[in-house]
Amino acid sequence: MKYKCFSSNSFLQALEIIDNQNPTYATSQVRAMRYMQNREYDKAQPVLEKALTLAENDVQKAEIHYDLAKVHAQAGRKTAARASALEAAKLDGDKAKEAWLLIAQMYMSSSQDCKKGISRVDDQAVYIAAYNAYSRAGDSKGMAEARARFPSREELFTESRQVGETVTLGCWIGETVTLATRD
Repeated sequence: MKYKCFSSNSFLQALEIIDNQNPTYATSQVRAMRYMQNREYDKAQPVLEKALTLAENDVQKAEIHYDLAKVHAQAGRKTAARASALEAAKLDGDKAKEAWLLIAQMYMSSSQDCKKGISRVDDQAVYIAAYNAYSRAGDSKGMAEARARFPSREELFTESRQVGETVTLGCWIGETVTLATRD
């Protein structure tokens, strides 16, 4: 610690021994962060779950929930990632922006996974959900990027749909959004 050798393998090995014998919130959190840096998400998750039981206040719990959200997202468990991110936002208002940003990014990256190919309007509604999440994160650049992918007026007209109509998204998202257009 004195020489700031946090990235060395010997630091991680020593940390594992200390954390296994006498775990604390700090040792478990740092250990999990090292695993995450090494992209060893399967190792990070149980250590984060242990850190959650050792957390002493809501700010610490929020930090761990947010880290768990990132681990779940990397593993493709988007529903679990969103649940952890929402828990982090609920526990610590200062963490809400990051949590909603993570959720928005997951929504944006889910457009192909959630695409049914039956209705362009329904397929593009995922971007409305992303826009709403970016809005909660206060990210105007993300909002603009999502809005640019909304359905057009012509697409709504072609499918006999209207602005203000609600659509329930399928897939893992499962939210109801209000239709809007990019133009």
